[in-house]
Amino acid sequence: QAHLVADVREALDRYDLTRAARQIADFVVDDLSNWYIRRGRDRFWGSTDAADTRAAFLPLWEALVTVSRLMAPVTPFLADWLHRAIGLDSVHLQDYPAEHPGLRDETLERGMDGVRTLSSLGRAAREQVQIRVRQPLGTLYAVMPGRLDLSEELLAVLKDELNVKAVEFLDGVEQLVTFEAKPDFRALGQRFGSHTQEAAAAIRALSSEALLAFRDGAEIVIEVDGESHDLQADELEIQQVARGELVVESGDRFTVGLDPAIDETLRLEGLAREMVNRIQRLRRDGGLEVSDRIRLWLAGDDDVLAAVDRHGDYIAGETLAVALERGEAPARDTVHARDAELDGVRARIALERTQGE
Repeated sequence: QAHLVADVREALDRYDLTRAARQIADFVVDDLSNWYIRRGRDRFWGSTDAADTRAAFLPLWEALVTVSRLMAPVTPFLADWLHRAIGLDSVHLQDYPAEHPGLRDETLERGMDGVRTLSSLGRAAREQVQIRVRQPLGTLYAVMPGRLDLSEELLAVLKDELNVKAVEFLDGVEQLVTFEAKPDFRALGQRFGSHTQEAAAAIRALSSEALLAFRDGAEIVIEVDGESHDLQADELEIQQVARGELVVESGDRFTVGLDPAIDETLRLEGLAREMVNRIQRLRRDGGLEVSDRIRLWLAGDDDVLAAVDRHGDYIAGETLAVALERGEAPARDTVHARDAELDGVRARIALERTQGE
């Protein structure tokens, strides 16, 4: 949040209230809610130890304090309500947040920005092939600008966010894609007239290496009607074609290639994650509290039992199950049960809140 304080103060110093308000709103929606809170749901729910839960809430509390004070000149009533709601007195009795450059870790900020960009591109790649995030995948290949390095901690965040087993960084985008040229006939027609088709054929014949160099600023000369002509940027569109079976997405000078292959190990892990999702729905529909512990029974097709055998500890941990059994649940009123179909696999899910837990 240190960068937010600096950015908002700079905008207010220029009397640009609109920019200041938008920066605060973007921080709350994108950085705080859609990233920090979403990423830390397990910590906020108390699924980890008490010290870690406190460690998760403290930055959130500090962020809300800072946001309420930053927005006080723009939304005085809402800012005062928020400041009081988190246990403090009137926001208008406080000093405006000051810049503390020493609190900023710009290397960490750049690294986290890179992780978020790669995550966005990786999710877009999954959407291309319609593979949900709960299904683990093997490898994400990434090309990043400059000398941006990601620490092991940031790599762990990226792998968890995209649910991939490995991330490999490549030196150049040409390792992920080849390039093809699509002629712009309107622009070519204005220049070459009756020789437009010849110019278009010359453009289509350009190699991937030449197009990559052209994209990076090099010149390309084509032969049309026995004469040499420098190619102009508006006379073609350079398109990327993924190598092999990779799914490729690019943006903000980042490129990712996602391997969509799913082997048996990955498939069973994905099935276990899908079961967790259905169990959580059954917990909610059964009126259980988030912190309630349960007994859990899982039955169904062979794949369901195989997933339970391999990933039973994960399923139990994610659903707060103190006991997990293969097979049908006993018939009693306290048991909530439901049939489910998981990508064509039939399952029977049953749970019961434990007494005295």
